[in-house]
Amino acid sequence: MADDLDIVSKAKLVNRNSLEQKIMDEANRLDLPYFDLRETALSKEILENFDSKDFFDYAVIPIKEEKGTLVIASPNPRSDKVNQFKKKYAKPFPKMTAGMISNESFEDNKDLLKSIVRVTPQEAAGEMDVTAMKVGEKSFEEFQKNLDQAPIQNLLKVVIVEGFALNASDIHIEPADEEAAIRFRMDGVLHKAGELTKEKYKYLLSQVELRSGLKLNVNYPQNGRFKVKFDDKSELAVRIEVMPSLYGSDIVIRIFNVEADFLNINELGIRDIQLPILESALIRPHGMILVVGPTGAGKTTTIYSILNKLNAPEIKLITLEDPIEYTLPGATQSQINEGENFAGRLKAVLREDPDIIMLGEIRDAETAKTALQAAITGHLLITTLHANDAVTAVPRIIGLVEDASSFLDAVNIIIAQRLVRKICTHCRKEYKPSDNEMAEINKIIDNLPIEHKPKKPPEFFHGTGCDKCTNIGYKGRIGIYELLQVSPDFQRAVIENSTLHELKEIAVRDGMLTMEQDGFLKAIAGTVDIVEVLKVIKE
Repeated sequence: MADDLDIVSKAKLVNRNSLEQKIMDEANRLDLPYFDLRETALSKEILENFDSKDFFDYAVIPIKEEKGTLVIASPNPRSDKVNQFKKKYAKPFPKMTAGMISNESFEDNKDLLKSIVRVTPQEAAGEMDVTAMKVGEKSFEEFQKNLDQAPIQNLLKVVIVEGFALNASDIHIEPADEEAAIRFRMDGVLHKAGELTKEKYKYLLSQVELRSGLKLNVNYPQNGRFKVKFDDKSELAVRIEVMPSLYGSDIVIRIFNVEADFLNINELGIRDIQLPILESALIRPHGMILVVGPTGAGKTTTIYSILNKLNAPEIKLITLEDPIEYTLPGATQSQINEGENFAGRLKAVLREDPDIIMLGEIRDAETAKTALQAAITGHLLITTLHANDAVTAVPRIIGLVEDASSFLDAVNIIIAQRLVRKICTHCRKEYKPSDNEMAEINKIIDNLPIEHKPKKPPEFFHGTGCDKCTNIGYKGRIGIYELLQVSPDFQRAVIENSTLHELKEIAVRDGMLTMEQDGFLKAIAGTVDIVEVLKVIKE
C-alpha cells in the first residue's frame, strides 16, 4: 500500500511539474515573467496593503516590490480584471507589472490570502493612530472581553491603549502551546491581564513587526519603536523587543510618555525636610549630582524632574542617553549609538560649551573619569550609577576614578532611591505585621532620629483590592529616598578608608534619613505598605 501511495505522489509531482513547464513556456511566448509559487515566498507585509477579497475578485497575487515597481501575478495576466486591479491600487502603487502563475499556484495560496487583513499605508509607517479607540472599564475582565470582540486588525491598538489606561509600563505577550498570555507590568509587578488564541497571537506579532520596522520570520532577537497618537494630540513612544522562544516570538512592549514636562520634583515623594538639601545642591553652578539605585528604581524619572527644574532659556543643557526616554523642550538630546560609549560622546559634548550635562549612566572607569573632570571644570553634571545605597556609591566611584579627593570635592549630592507601590486609598485597611516583620520594624524605630520617632504605637495599612485598583490593592508608586551631602567629617572618613558601616553612621549623624526610615514614615502615614518597604529595601 505504501508503495502504491508513493507511486501516486510521484505521478502527481510529475504532472504538476509538467503543468508548470507549460505555463512557463506560455509566459515566455507572451514575453511575461513566470513564477512557480512553490518556490517563491510571498511577503505578508506587501499583501497587507490590499483587501483580501480583491485577490479572488481579480485573480491577482502581489509577489514582490523591486525598484519602485510592484510585481503582481495572475493565471490570466492580460485580462481586464488585472487591469482593473492596477487601477484600483494605482495610488499606493503607481508602477505595476504583471507576471504569470498557474491556477494551481493560486489555489495553493488561498488560505494565506484569506487570512490577510489590510493595514493602511499611513498606519504601517512607524505611527499608530488610536484617536477612534474607546476604552471601557479599567479591569482585566473588560480587557479580555475587548480582546475577544475587537476586529483582528485592531488587536494591537486594544492591547496598547488599554494597557496604557491601566497604567502598565510594559506589556508582555508570551506564546505557549495553545494560546499566548498577555501580562501587564503595573507599578513594577507583572499581572496576567488576558490571553489570545494562537491565530490572533500570530496576527498580533505580524502587526508588531510591521509597525516597528522589524524583519518578518527571523530567528534572532530584534528591537524597534513606533509612536502612538491620541485624540488630544499627545503621543506615546513604544519600544518593542522581540525574542524567539519555544512556541513563537516573545514580545515586550514598553510604553513611554515621551513628554517630560509632567515630571515635577515636588511630586517624587522627597520629604519636606529633604527638599532643601536637594535644592541647595541644585543651585550650585558646577559639580556632580549622582542618582543611584538598581534597575527599575525610578532614577530616570528623578533625573528628568531635576532637569525640568533647572531647564531655562539662558541655559545650554545637553543630554547623553541610551535610549532617549523623554523629550525635553529646549535641551539638546543625544542618543548613544550601538558601538559607542558614553565617554567618547561626553568628550565631544564638552566642546559644545554646555552649562548642564545629563549623562545617562556611569558604566566604566573612562566614563567616570571624564564625568568627574567635567564636574570639576565648571559644569553641572547629573548622572546615575548602579549602587544599593548612597554610601555604597562613594567607594564604587572612587574605585573607578582612583582619586578620592577629586570626587569628594566635585560631588554635590548623592540621591539613593527605590520605588514602592502606594496603597489604594479606596480599599485601605489596617494591617498587623507578623512577629518577624515587627522585629525589623523595631530596628528601624530604634535608629530613627528623635524628632521622627512615633509618639504612639504605629499603625500600618495595606490594600485589600477593589474595582478602583483592578483588585490589586495598590495604585501608583512613590519613591523612598536617602540624600547624602558630603560633609567635612564624611570626607575625612573616606580619606582615612573608614568602613561602609562607619561612613553610614557619619552620614546619619549629619542628618541623612535612610531609605528604610523614609519608607517607615510613609508606611505609618498610610501611603505605603510596610511589607512592601521591607521587601524593597533588601533589593
